Amino acid sequence: MNLKDKIYFQEPVMDRFYNGFSENETVVLKFDGKVGVFTIRNMFTLTDPAERLVAKEEDIWLKDIPKEKPMEVLGKTGFVKVHNIIRRRVYEPLFVVKTESGKRTVVSASHQIPVLRDEEEVLVRADNLKAGDLVFVKTGKEVDNPEGKFEKIVSVEKETKQHLSVYGLLTETGNAIISGIFQKAY
Repeated sequence: MNLKDKIYFQEPVMDRFYNGFSENETVVLKFDGKVGVFTIRNMFTLTDPAERLVAKEEDIWLKDIPKEKPMEVLGKTGFVKVHNIIRRRVYEPLFVVKTESGKRTVVSASHQIPVLRDEEEVLVRADNLKAGDLVFVKTGKEVDNPEGKFEKIVSVEKETKQHLSVYGLLTETGNAIISGIFQKAY
């Protein structure tokens, strides 16, 4: 039996928390009246509430974003509200996805990225992406500008660096621009 099939959560959750970003992926974050670029890991440590264990055996931790200190990340059409930040132990290979303009993201094998195929956006697991797939990338120079275009992936390679954890965001829209690439975010 696969470990993923054994997961039991103490509370209802919207996803099984298996997809995720490396700790160094960046987001454009609106927080405390300011806008800036942060790594996912820094965003996780920036929030005030203590993290709470959601699933002990799988080492899955969750931080709720308090209503009095909201966080928003840049999405495809503007800023979207972040409800939670998730951190979990790595159980699967990570993949480095690079685009023709040099955008780069490191995500878990099961992480899904919207890809344009036959003029329709479909979710594709990172381990099933291939060179030539089209992804939406941020192109605007201003940090808070969601302007973008579809761009080809030039390579998808298994990550050789070891990671302890991956992170995820639970956003109002279920997606965000992570390291300049539009991605699923629960």
